[in-house]
Amino acid sequence: MTEHRTRYSHHTLTVNGVRLAYRAAGPGGGDPLVLLPALGETADAWALVGRRLARERRVYAVDLRGHGGSGRPAEYSLELMRDDVLGLLDALGLDRVDLAGHSMGGVVAHLVAQAQPHRVVRLVLEDVPAPLPREAVAPVRPESHPDFDWDMVLAVRRQLDRPDPAWLEGLGRITAATLVVAGGPTSHVPQEGVAELARRIPDARLTMIPVGHLVHAAAPAEFTEAVSAFLDQLPDIELARRWLAEDGITQAGDGVWADADSPGEPLDRDDVANGLGSMAFTDERLDLAGRLRVALGLMDLLGGHFLVTGQVHSAHLGPEGPLPADLLWDGYRRRLEAVREYPAITDSLWFDWFEVAGTADEAFAEVLGNDRERLLPGAPEPLLRRARRVLEHSGPVSWPGKAETYRAAARLPSLHHAVFRAVLRSYHDVYGRLDPAEALGILDALDVPPRTEHLDGLRGALAAGHCDPRPALRARQHAPGPDGRAGSG
Repeated sequence: MTEHRTRYSHHTLTVNGVRLAYRAAGPGGGDPLVLLPALGETADAWALVGRRLARERRVYAVDLRGHGGSGRPAEYSLELMRDDVLGLLDALGLDRVDLAGHSMGGVVAHLVAQAQPHRVVRLVLEDVPAPLPREAVAPVRPESHPDFDWDMVLAVRRQLDRPDPAWLEGLGRITAATLVVAGGPTSHVPQEGVAELARRIPDARLTMIPVGHLVHAAAPAEFTEAVSAFLDQLPDIELARRWLAEDGITQAGDGVWADADSPGEPLDRDDVANGLGSMAFTDERLDLAGRLRVALGLMDLLGGHFLVTGQVHSAHLGPEGPLPADLLWDGYRRRLEAVREYPAITDSLWFDWFEVAGTADEAFAEVLGNDRERLLPGAPEPLLRRARRVLEHSGPVSWPGKAETYRAAARLPSLHHAVFRAVLRSYHDVYGRLDPAEALGILDALDVPPRTEHLDGLRGALAAGHCDPRPALRARQHAPGPDGRAGSG
């Protein structure tokens, strides 16, 4: 479909008692993309970019309440705008959408993604700072008749100046893959705030198009290229959702699922995991890479249920294995580096990979060991997050397979506690039989508080040459008690 043939159709719907105007363009069967404009702007602000994005997608550009052709009610807030967008999705029958917002529209967009995370597949936030308090500056009322309600501007500006602290905390609930587009140094928006927003959203990436605050207007081609490339990447978690939907299983809320065969009987994560969690690698419609992506997406959706996590390891060792190494280990590394915690990934590493002698060293090398030379001062925070998580769960890995990485991690004070926990868990794990002298040398290089729990006991055990706690336990059992007899255990 060429750009000049892509035309918007104009519509209105009443949502939450307010008329909402929106424009729609693009093929009816395309993935839905909803565009939210900045404060004082209407859907027309997205006209050029929207038409370009509508070549393969169904695009909806919205006039938020108090703007353009939408109603001007007596009450305004960003939360009401959020609820309007959710109500519009319901009215249009859009269960899951990609969502993009510029400036204030980006705030509304991330509030939508916080409120109902399962409904947003991918999120684009254009020059939006983290919701932190800022110095209030009185807005200047335009002399001409603006295409927005001035009372709306005053209400929204008050909220943007003093945002609800829950908004900042809620960024961690966003599950959508997120692209944060920064406008660069000529934008009036502090760019450190935009970077902070990207840091706060668990699966976010930051890109800069240095043309100022109006990125999509000033550089439409570059903006469209960046957003299109991002939207073309279907996240594993969404692939898994679509795979489940083929069996009639759809997500109805946070941890709540519905089965088309049993309407009115909600399912929880365990129900879905028990029913379909182990089936990804039996789907002959998918190639091996597709099965792996579905399995990883199921781990994201359903957590660490053994039927979900164990199938990846089993498939790797099975007749069709090994699994594609780049896809497999990049999937683990990306999740280990994310701001969001992925307990299913760390559980899978420990129980499925590290406790099996045939895969422990391979897995440890792939998720951390091969990067030990990068553990240097100034190492990026995502790598440090990955290192902490892997070290904390590396107890079962063989000592020769991990000792060099432990020594490399001990060079960084920010990893000292994680290295201490790694040595402690290696001592207590029967699979991770350590070298006492080498382990003591690593322990002595760490700067951990002297009163750290288990530190003295671990140091003493290693100095005595113990590689696991069993000799010390036997010694206590046979040591004379207060009455001169051996202890009873």
